[in-house]
Parts: sequence; C-alpha cells; structure tokens
Amino acid sequence: MQTITFRDLFDYIGTPRMSFSKRAETLSGREVELRGYLVAMHADPRQITLAGEAGVCPDCAESPVAYVHLPGFIPGTGLFSPQAVRLKGNLSYGFAVAPEGYATFLRLESASVATGFKPGLLSGKRNKA
Repeated sequence: MQTITFRDLFDYIGTPRMSFSKRAETLSGREVELRGYLVAMHADPRQITLAGEAGVCPDCAESPVAYVHLPGFIPGTGLFSPQAVRLKGNLSYGFAVAPEGYATFLRLESASVATGFKPGLLSGKRNKA
C-alpha cells in the first residue's frame, strides 16, 4: 500500500486551472492511503467524498476543491468532523457511474478507515520507505 496526498492526484489545487494529474492515472488500480476530511455532497448526501481541506464543500466552494469520491462508503459515528481521517482503498481513475447513481472520475473504492500506527510514529524514528 502506498501513502499519497491530494498533490499526487491534482495539479494547481485551489485554482481555476486545477486538473487531475498524470500521476492519478498512474496510481489507478493500486491500493493507497489518503488523508483528508469527510464531506457529504449537498446535491446528493449519498455522495460521500474525501476532501483535501477541512470545512469546505466541493458543491458550493468558491474555488475548486480537491476531492475523491467514496462509492459505497458508510461513515461511522464521529467521522464527519473537523478532524482529518486516513482512508485506505483502491484508487480508480476514469469515468464510471457509482452504485449510488452518480458519475465520477476519481474514486477510492472499497474505502475503509486506516488503523494502526505507522513505523516510528511514537519513537521519533522515520520509516525509510
């Protein structure tokens, strides 16, 4: 599993030029871990997304927001909060219609909350990966 950031998936984040990166396509099909903030879309609350910024809604933000759809993801109690979560799942890039009926271009499929400590998190040692 590879830990990635929204900067791996998007170019020019937060600007009118924001677009999917070439790396998003390269990472498609891989199991990844991504940190962000859970948001239910206003247009359809069944559309759960992981956004790159806290307190923003991709539907109504003034500037483009980096986010990935989470088809089939059912957030647990307390996950919709101002605190970031780490999700792991299979990254999928390209047009598809989610089981909930909406179209997507970037998804974290079979997403689940990442648990466990990363090597060196408490010891101060860094993982040389």
